Amino acid sequence: MRIGVAATLLVSSSFLAACSDGGSSAGDGGTGGTAESGGAAGTGAAGTTGTGGPAGAGGTDPGEPIDLCAGLVQDKEARPMTELAKPALGEAVTDAEFGTTIRRITAVAPDGGNAPVIKPMYSTISAWNADESRLILFSVAAGEHQLYDGKTYRLIKALDISPADIEQVYWHTSDPDVLFYVDGKDFIRHHVSAGTKEVVTTFDFCSGGASAGSDPLFMSWDSNRIGLRCDEQVFIYDIAQNTVLARKELDENPAQVAPSGTLAFLSDSGGVTDPRLNVVRTLDLLEPYGHASLSMVNGHDTWNGAVYDPGPGGNADIGLLVTWDLAEGTSKVIIGPETGWPYPPTGHISGMAYKQPGWVLVSSIGDASGAGVLDMENLIADTSTGKVCRIGRHRSWGKENTNLGEPYWAEPHTVPSPSGTRAVFGSDWGNGDTVDTYVIELPSYKP
Repeated sequence: MRIGVAATLLVSSSFLAACSDGGSSAGDGGTGGTAESGGAAGTGAAGTTGTGGPAGAGGTDPGEPIDLCAGLVQDKEARPMTELAKPALGEAVTDAEFGTTIRRITAVAPDGGNAPVIKPMYSTISAWNADESRLILFSVAAGEHQLYDGKTYRLIKALDISPADIEQVYWHTSDPDVLFYVDGKDFIRHHVSAGTKEVVTTFDFCSGGASAGSDPLFMSWDSNRIGLRCDEQVFIYDIAQNTVLARKELDENPAQVAPSGTLAFLSDSGGVTDPRLNVVRTLDLLEPYGHASLSMVNGHDTWNGAVYDPGPGGNADIGLLVTWDLAEGTSKVIIGPETGWPYPPTGHISGMAYKQPGWVLVSSIGDASGAGVLDMENLIADTSTGKVCRIGRHRSWGKENTNLGEPYWAEPHTVPSPSGTRAVFGSDWGNGDTVDTYVIELPSYKP
């Protein structure tokens, strides 16, 4: 599941136990509107309404379709990893096996503990803003979110934000200067350039702070709807209407709103809900979390994740990347034995290329030798056509790292840019004692 580092910024043993990598065979609104009625926007502590379109109207305007696999390796052959010296800060190297450019953009000094880490927040959260002019990374040692230039990768400043958890920071998908987060009971709109923040609403019905739970995905792609929880209840909040659309007592992670805003996903049970939190179908998944990320293809919301075992109802689609249509309840294997790939190693999925709907990025760990297919690889796939390309190794040992106080930080958690033409990841670069951030620039990237 997701990184669940609390305000203390420590990874608890209970969370790490819950944050299992792979399945059983893999080893390794506020104050306005009534809760269920979805009534008119309330009159509580709200700022101006959101800047997105009508609630549930769909995502951002996609860019011109790009074949993100153009110029990249598309075979399934073993390409054993060769040695590659760790680049200096700002320098780029070429992955000899896959021909892609990898640039190092941070330089963390070792300190002998678990803190020498700067990396993306998580694979399900967009690191870049809408126009890719800004980038957010998290410094474990400093305990802060850091803002970088999205093109030059220059550090700009530490962000004065205090979200419910490290990865619960959401760039607006059309306004490049705005991000959202929850601070206690308050839903905050933060203006990055000015460093100012406004309280959009206060969730007065919460006795404690609200959050996106331990399995946060993303907001709707129009940046209008988000799934949250507090106390023993989950709810969906609509920013544009300043209304809590639905609120239910439920002992699981909140329903994560799908890109269209018209569906949501319960990652503990596999339930697909409408905006009123009514379950309309349940996906046949043994582990509905599956290091998954939501996306959209051909106008349909999709669940995209790693599946290691058949579902309780017998669905046998197994793979590092299996896509489920949330509207129809159907599935297909993109990267798995059925399509000629090995049984899936541990991996993470990211659907954050929201300007190229259907393209999903995968980071796999596998064997640290890098000798086999899917070992320590980054891949990108078109879930509409099934096309898959291999975009370079991250060279990070993940939880097999023996030189970090907390090896979890060495998981790459690779995230694409909104255009899908770049990917950012953390790496210990071969079991190192620090984790830095690197960017893969695909052939389709135009600086």
